[in-house]
Order: sequence, then structure tokens, then C-alpha cells
Amino acid sequence: MMLSNCLRRCALVVTLLAAAPALAAEPPPAGASADAQQLARTRAHEGLKLYGADRWQEAFDAFQEADRLYHAPTLVLYMARCQRKLGNLEGARALYEQVLDERLPEDPPPAFLEARKDAETELAGVREALKPPAPAPAPAPRVEAGGGSFLPAGIAFGLGAVGLGVGAATGIVSLSKVSDIKAQCEGQRCPAELKGDADTATTLGHVSTVGFIVGAASAAAGVVLLVVRSGDDGAPDAAGAAPQARRGAVWSAGVGLGRVELRGEF
Repeated sequence: MMLSNCLRRCALVVTLLAAAPALAAEPPPAGASADAQQLARTRAHEGLKLYGADRWQEAFDAFQEADRLYHAPTLVLYMARCQRKLGNLEGARALYEQVLDERLPEDPPPAFLEARKDAETELAGVREALKPPAPAPAPAPRVEAGGGSFLPAGIAFGLGAVGLGVGAATGIVSLSKVSDIKAQCEGQRCPAELKGDADTATTLGHVSTVGFIVGAASAAAGVVLLVVRSGDDGAPDAAGAAPQARRGAVWSAGVGLGRVELRGEF
């Protein structure tokens, strides 16, 4: 198959060079025409051999010299192909366009018409390769797994600390008042003027109890929030789909005098 293609190309160039005088920009002077044509034919054959051996630069030089001796659009076509093989797409495009801009005689040889058709097809591929690459799409924002905020847990722990602090302070004051009242009483009998202090001590005791309960409940809530801090943040996943509901922890706390209630579902 390769030998057949090579023979076909050789025959094509020989045929076209034989018709070159009709296309030459400046025909050789009389008496030198046959010599120039023969030398051009020889250099064209050398160029085809070098082209078949993948020696693109040497083949280009041979085709270029043959074209200077006797111009033919088929030689320019092979010059463009050599430049394309060498990676010089701009040079190849200029040569392909030269073939297409060539003014042909009224009755051009079939080989010239075939060369123009091949140049048009191959030029489209070169122009496509010269197009600037499309900009790469922006990478999708990375969604970090398990990135829940510490803020809710921090607030819960803060409330717990405040509640425990209030409970401790009011409890100390209440116990101090109770101790003072007992010191002034005789057994179970106390002076009537101490009733106000007794009511205050009782109120402080209730406040202390509530403070401890609220503090304990808030601290427990902080622990729960730390455990479930990796809950769903509502952001879409990398594929752009809306996140599905994620199972987490549902908790509730009830506060009352003398009791604390904490329920959770995981």
C-alpha cells in the first residue's frame, strides 16, 4: 500500500512538472527550458523520497528548489505538508493559501485541480489547530466534610457557665442567711422580725436551684452540639445537586425546680 502511494505521488509530480511552463511566473529562457524541467523533476523525486522517509526539512528544501526551477502548485502543496509535519502551522497555512490563490489556466491539468482540493481540505484542519484553546472551566468549590461550626456549642457552654455561677452564688448567700436565722432562733421558734430574712433565703434557694438546672442543661446541650457539629450545612454537593436530609441528633431539654430533663434521638 505504501509503495503504491509513493508511485502515485511520483507519477503525479512528473505529470505536473511536464505541464509547468503554463504556470511558471517567469518561464526559463529558450534553450534552458528542458534542462530546468529535468532538474526540477529530479529534485521533486528526491523530495518525495525524503518525504516518505519522514525527513521533512530535507524534503521541504528539495520541493522548494524544484519549485524555483519550475513552478507547480503540487510542489507548493508538498511544501505545505512538510511544514505541517515540522509543526510550523503558520507556515503551512500560508503555503496552503498560496495553492488556493493560484490562478489556473483555462484548461488546467487534473493534477492541479486535485492539488487545490487537497489544499482546501488540509487547510481547514490547520486553521482548526491554530484556534486558541477554550478556557478551562473554573473548578467546583470544594466542600469540606464535617465542617460544622463550634459557635452553637460555645454559646451553650457559655450559658451553662453563667447558670452554674448564678446557682453557686445565690446558693452561698441563701445558706449564709439560713445559718444566721438559725443562730437567732430557739429550737423551732424564731422571732417574727426574721420572717423577711427567711423569705429572702427561700427565694435565693429557689434561684440557686434554677441556676444549677439551667447550667447543667446548657452544658449537656453543648456536649450534644459538639457531637453533631458535622451536620448538614445546606450547601449543594460537588455535582450541583441539593443535599439530602442528613440524620443527626434531635434533643430537647426541660427545666423545672428540682429537675432537669434531657432527651435525644440519634
